[in-house]
Parts: sequence; C-alpha cells; structure tokens
Amino acid sequence: MRRDMNEYQNMDVLPMATAQKVKTMIIQREMKPGDRLPTEKELADLFGVSRSTLREAMKFLRAENVVVIRQGSGTFVSAGTGIGEDPLGLHFTNQEKLIQNLFETRMLIEPQIAGLACQRATPQDVRNLQLLVTEMDRSEVNSPASAELDVQFHTAVAECTHNEVLIRVVPIIIESIRRSHVETHDDPESFKRAKRSHAGICKAIAEGDFMEAKFQAERHVWETLNDVKETEERK
Repeated sequence: MRRDMNEYQNMDVLPMATAQKVKTMIIQREMKPGDRLPTEKELADLFGVSRSTLREAMKFLRAENVVVIRQGSGTFVSAGTGIGEDPLGLHFTNQEKLIQNLFETRMLIEPQIAGLACQRATPQDVRNLQLLVTEMDRSEVNSPASAELDVQFHTAVAECTHNEVLIRVVPIIIESIRRSHVETHDDPESFKRAKRSHAGICKAIAEGDFMEAKFQAERHVWETLNDVKETEERK
C-alpha cells in the first residue's frame, strides 16, 4: 500500500516541479499579462520533461490563474497572474450591492490611474495599449477573447503607472465584475461602446493629455455600469 501511495505522490511531483519552473521562467523573462508562452514542445524540451508532464503542469498553473490556455492560439500569461478565484472574499458579500460597490471603486481609482498613466507611460507602454486596442477591435462580440482582452487592457493601463500595487489591484476588480453574474460583451452596442472608450483612453495616454484621459476613463466606467444595469433588468 505504501508503495502505491508513493507512486501516486511521484505522479504529482514532476508536474508540480515543472509548473514552478514555468513560473520562474515567466519572472526571469519579465513576461507581461497577455504574453504568449513558448509552444508545448519548446517548453517540454526546455525543461527536459514529456509533453504529458507539461500538460499536467499547465493544469496546475491554470488552476492558480497564472496562465490562460486558448484552444488553437496557445498559452498566455494571465491578466490576473497569481490571483485566485475570489481573493477579496467578495463571493460572501451582499451580492445585490456588490456590483454597485465595485463600480464605485472603479470610479474612484480608474480616472486617477489613467491620469497617472499619462505622466509615466513609456513608448513601449503606449505600443502595448495600441496593440490591445487593435486586437479588441478585431475580436468578436461575446467571445472569450474579448473578455480576456478587456481585462488585459485595463491591466495595461495600470502598468503604465509603474505602480505595482495598482497593477495587482486592477485585474482583481475587473475579474470580480466578470464573475458577478453580469457580462455585457454579448451586447453589440455595449461592446462597441467599450471598444470606443478603450481607443479614447489609449489616445489620451499616448498624447499625454491628463484631463482627457481622466474624462475618457470616467465616461467608460459610467457607460459600463449603465450597460450592466440594463443587462440585469432584461433578465
């Protein structure tokens, strides 16, 4: 019986060790949310493991929200890297007030983040934002890609501030809204407004227009809140 137990334990040890190596690689290469990882074969060769072991390792990483696996596209660094399903314990709060509270929080911090981004964004930061705006413009309504790109965009705006706390906090808030019964990306008009707002925020940051960036961010939060309320009323 003990030998059998050891066999089961050994089955998990190698994938877990491989998962840790992938985490180390992400840190050492300074990979950002949305960056694509090397292919399955490349990673298996890099770490000297079988592809089946690597797949098991990726399951661990996906469960920890370190990576996002998109069928046909590859494996990407998660926008909420290292963030669990409910890090703030919001699942146990009053759900009727949760959405309103989350949007109040966004209204307080996102315009300020956009303004700070104008002052600190590097040319590479701006290029990252522009790329995400382009990718979202090409994405389809009500697709997993569009929802993930939304989180990536708001995280990228926070990254423009080069404030590690904001970079960690923003995806938690955005993910919490996504997981709280509401999703507005299945409505074509709402999706169109979100894309327009993202483009406006990106343009203002690229031009270093402090007031315009704050205005665009504030309008985006209000429009999204209104879209969420309309979606809830239609249920």
